[in-house]
Amino acid sequence: MAKTIWWVALAFLCSCHSSTQENTPSSSENGTSTSQSGQKDVDTSREIQHIVQRTHLFSSDTQPDYFRLALHGDSITGGQVLFTITTFDGRLIYEERFSAADLEASMVYEMLSSPATLSDREAYIVKRMDEFVQPSDFVSPAIAPNAPAQTSFVNETTWRRIQSNPKAIGFKYLLGKEDGRLLVYDPEQKKAVRYGRFGG
Repeated sequence: MAKTIWWVALAFLCSCHSSTQENTPSSSENGTSTSQSGQKDVDTSREIQHIVQRTHLFSSDTQPDYFRLALHGDSITGGQVLFTITTFDGRLIYEERFSAADLEASMVYEMLSSPATLSDREAYIVKRMDEFVQPSDFVSPAIAPNAPAQTSFVNETTWRRIQSNPKAIGFKYLLGKEDGRLLVYDPEQKKAVRYGRFGG
C-alpha cells in the first residue's frame, strides 16, 4: 500500500514539472527588437524644441522644395534633429537624423570665452538651425563640367549623369566641426543623394 502511494505521488510531481516547462514563453516571443538603421533614431513623440522651415529650388529649377529641421528632445543641447527635404507636391526625397551636438561642435571656432554657458550653447544650436539653409549654400551646376569624378559617395555613372545636367542644383551643409556635406537631387533615383564633401 505504501509503495502504491509513493508511485502515485511521484507521478503527480513529474506531471507538474512537465506542465511548468510547457507553459514557459520562449525567449523569442519576449525578446526586444533591435533597429537595423545606421542613423540615430529620433523619437518624434518627444517635445519639439525648435523648428526651421525654408523653401528653395533644388530638385526642380521651377518649383521650390521644402527644407525642414525639427529638434526633438527634453532639452536643446541634448536633442535630436530630423532633417527632411520634401518636394512641392509632398514627396519626401531626403531624410537624415543627427544630434544637436553635431550642430554645436563648430562653436569652438567662434568661442570668445571658455567654457560656454548652457544658454550660450542653446543659442548657438538654434542659430545653426536658423542658418542651416541659406541661398549661399546652393550652387548650380552642382558639379563643374571639368571636375574629375569623385566616387566616394556615388558611382561614376551617377556622377557623370549629374555632371552632364547644367541645371542640377547642389546643396552644402556642415555637421560636426569639419564634416561638410554636398547633396544633389538625382532624377534617376528620385531622391537626393550625397555626392561629395568639403572641410577637413
